Amino acid sequence: MKKGRLIVIVFLFLIIGSIFIATLLTNPFQSNLSNNDKNTEIKKESLHIVAIGDSLTEGIGDATKGGGYVPIVADLLEETDVYKEVTTSNYGKNGDRSDQVLKRFHESKSIQEDIASANIVVLTVGGNDIIKTFKQVFLTATEESFILPEKAYQVNLRALLADFKKLNPKLEVYVFGVYNPYYVYFPEITEMQNIVDKWNKTTQEIVNETDNATFISTVDLFNPTIKQDEVKNILMDEENSDGSEINNPYLYEKDLFHPNKAGYELMGEVLFQAIEAE
Repeated sequence: MKKGRLIVIVFLFLIIGSIFIATLLTNPFQSNLSNNDKNTEIKKESLHIVAIGDSLTEGIGDATKGGGYVPIVADLLEETDVYKEVTTSNYGKNGDRSDQVLKRFHESKSIQEDIASANIVVLTVGGNDIIKTFKQVFLTATEESFILPEKAYQVNLRALLADFKKLNPKLEVYVFGVYNPYYVYFPEITEMQNIVDKWNKTTQEIVNETDNATFISTVDLFNPTIKQDEVKNILMDEENSDGSEINNPYLYEKDLFHPNKAGYELMGEVLFQAIEAE
């Protein structure tokens, strides 16, 4: 008799258990609760970005003095459901070449400590190396004039990336390439663009050798062929409207070299897309 009752109890438990499992699998409310729990956990994550490099990281040319691309990408990331908080440290310095950025990194404990605890490092470097060579050779400049400076730049870039990784092996690194600010105005001067293209190719190869590192082209932002018609139309509209001096709409009008607010928004957007893709 007892054995029969035990069998009945076990049988009832099996039936109830099956119904309970089926309810969990088919109940959308329970599924939504689970997803909400996951989203809540994700939103608790904080992100720290360290930006280091030259004037493009400092934000020179941003008339609002808002800090260039750094706060822009932080705002874009905070608008997602992934991060509760995004903090940034900006170590950009106008005029710095690759050797000077490397020297600052080695001499600054605050930079080293920030990178050691960061999730992401963003680097802009190389543009002032090119400018220094142009100033030295000026009218006699040829593509061959940049061979030795490029080799020195390669050594400095490799050292920077290696040192970043020594401090923080899990670090994600994003490196912006350089651009030719005069390409839209003088596309027929191919030597300058050839130098920039070769420089970027070298940079991308070095970045690709580094774990968790991504190269971001700025050529596609400021002077791509597909954007030339768009820019020329804007320039023509400006010229026809008031006869004032024509300026590239993405460059700072006082030097026609650094990005303006709109240019930094392009940089922030493409950096955001690269981070989201990882």
